[in-house]
Amino acid sequence: MDWINFLIVFLLILCMISAWLYKQNCHMVRQVEQQMRETARQAEVFNARNERYRALLRQSSDGIIVLDAVNWRIQEVNDRFKHIMGFEEAEVVWLHIADLAISADIVADLEAALATGVSRRQQTFRRKDGQGITVEFSATQISYSGQQVIVATFRDITEYVRLQEALKKDIKTAAQVQRSLLPVDLDTGPVSVRTIFEPYHMVSGDFFHYAFIKGGHVLAGYMIDVAGHGLGTALQTSALNVLMQETYLMEVPLIDRVRWINQTVMRYFTEETFAAMLCFELDFDSKILTLVPTGITGFFAATDAGQGLIKTGGSLLGIMPELDIAELQMPVKAGDTIYFVTDGILDLVEVNGLPAELKLRDFAATVDWFNLLVKTSSRWDDASGLFIRLNEP
Repeated sequence: MDWINFLIVFLLILCMISAWLYKQNCHMVRQVEQQMRETARQAEVFNARNERYRALLRQSSDGIIVLDAVNWRIQEVNDRFKHIMGFEEAEVVWLHIADLAISADIVADLEAALATGVSRRQQTFRRKDGQGITVEFSATQISYSGQQVIVATFRDITEYVRLQEALKKDIKTAAQVQRSLLPVDLDTGPVSVRTIFEPYHMVSGDFFHYAFIKGGHVLAGYMIDVAGHGLGTALQTSALNVLMQETYLMEVPLIDRVRWINQTVMRYFTEETFAAMLCFELDFDSKILTLVPTGITGFFAATDAGQGLIKTGGSLLGIMPELDIAELQMPVKAGDTIYFVTDGILDLVEVNGLPAELKLRDFAATVDWFNLLVKTSSRWDDASGLFIRLNEP
């Protein structure tokens, strides 16, 4: 009987052990299944991320190059790169980035882009057909597939650069033409004339002109200052210059000519365009200087009628159909000097002041000082001047 009891106890213990092992096995199975599900989920997330990366790489409008961060060799490129450069991916993988660049400093440029965070830099690449193209690129360093890589994005700006160069050439030509239309300095019997023309950029919104009219008995002229500094402003200035020269032939008072100019420019000035101007006539017989200022706020003179800065005003051209202007007259005599200037010079004088030792009747010294002022001071506008001295008979 003892062995039967023993056997029963042994079987009970064996059953308990089996039950415990089965329970443990079920627990382990559940853990394995859970781990497998988590692994599958992570793989799915990874695959989704990888697919998004691939989609971004493929569909980007910029060329993309993935470089090894250590040796700067190409690991991967996108379709846009192949379209721009003419290479298939297999032809460039494991090439050094310098093999694509015409300039030898491409690595230095990439390192500078990474170090400074400058978003865009320019470089010249060579296509498969040997043609050079100008690209604008940026670079960033990321961790990808367990390694550090450089992702460089670039776009072809060859046509943009070509257009910019063509525009610069056109602007340079426009500047030469604009300067060629200016009158030259003059020394003649009744007057001496000196000029300054210093654009803020290559072309200027300033212009001036003078001419002898009425059989040489009158010196007529004008200063123009159109708002702005670009090519469009220079074109507006040229149009005003053509209109103003038409007024030399008009047998009407100076103020009426200015009103006619305003009515005319109102037809083609845009809402953003306006101009300041000062027109003058110097009559050698009557020794009277007649002025009509429209927006130019002052000029300098050394006459019995006024010394130093002579304040003026008047409505700007091209804003309102009717101008609020006045015709001014000043008596003059031999030895007097008049210095008509645009706002670029007036602003500099306001900041720097006239030297106490400067005598405006000293024509040569004053002209030299104005020239020095516009060349050595920090300017923020075009600077032009038309300077007149009445000579001794």
